[in-house]
Amino acid sequence: MKIKHIFLYPIKSTQHIQLDTADIEMTGIRYDRNWALFDSSGQALTGREYPNLLDIKTSVIGKNLELYHNDKPIGAIPLELKETISKSLKIFSYQAFGQNTNEEIDQWFSDYIGVECKLMQSDLNRKRPVLAKHGGNDDDIVAFGDQAPLLILSEASVADLNTRLDDPITAERFRPNIVVSDCEAYAEDQWDIIQIGSCKLRVIQQCERCLFTTIDVKTKKKHPKSEPLRTLAQYRKGPRKGVVFGVHAVPLNTGEIAEGDVLKVLSSAQRSLTSSI
Repeated sequence: MKIKHIFLYPIKSTQHIQLDTADIEMTGIRYDRNWALFDSSGQALTGREYPNLLDIKTSVIGKNLELYHNDKPIGAIPLELKETISKSLKIFSYQAFGQNTNEEIDQWFSDYIGVECKLMQSDLNRKRPVLAKHGGNDDDIVAFGDQAPLLILSEASVADLNTRLDDPITAERFRPNIVVSDCEAYAEDQWDIIQIGSCKLRVIQQCERCLFTTIDVKTKKKHPKSEPLRTLAQYRKGPRKGVVFGVHAVPLNTGEIAEGDVLKVLSSAQRSLTSSI
C-alpha cells in the first residue's frame, strides 16, 4: 500500500492544496483546518450551508497564507499570529478556541456569503481534545476539523462506490487528507496502528459522512437524489447508524510523510457495519 495523494485544507470548507510532502503535527497536517469562518455567535460556518466557499483557494507562501477567489487575490494573513485574545467558539456542538485574523478579510467574507462573520485562526495554546466518543485519548487534539486531525480514504473504496453510482465521483468529494492506493476496498476499516514515513498514526473510528459530500465541488450544487449518501446508506451504515466512508486517525508522533510512501499496518482492529457490504 502506498500514499497516492496528500491534501491540505488550510481554511475549513474551502479548496484543498495538493502536497508532495507534509509535516505531521499532533493536530494533523501542518496548517490543516487551522482557520475557519465563524458567525457573530461564534458558530462555525461551513460548505454545508455556504457551498460557494468551495471557490476559495489558498496558498502557503513564505510566512503568509494567501487567499484567492476565482484566482483573484483576496488578501493574506500571517501563518503565525502574534499573541491576541483567545475567543470561545463552536464547531457544531464542540468547543474550540480561536483568534482574530484580519478585519478587511472578515468584511470580504461577510459580503461574499451574506452573513456577518470572521475568519478565525485556531488557538493551539488552548488545546481542543478529540472526544472519547470519537475514539480520542487524553493527549489527542484537533484544530478546526469536525472531530479528528486526519481523514484517510483508499482509492479502492472510491472505485467500489463508483460501480454503484450512475455518475462517478472522485476522492476529493470526501475531503480526505490522505488517499491510499494498492489495497482492497474498505481495507482502511480494519486498520488500528499504521505507519507512513516516520509517522505512526492510530485509526480511531470510521468517518460518518454528511450532506457536504452531496455537493459537487465544481458546480457547488447539491445532488438532486442526495448521492453518494443515498447509495452509501444501502451498504455502509456504521455502529451509530450513520453512513461511514473513510476513517479518522490521530498522530502518535510528529514527522513527515510523502506521496509514494509505503503504508504499513502495524496492528488491526475489528470494525463492523450494521448492514453487510
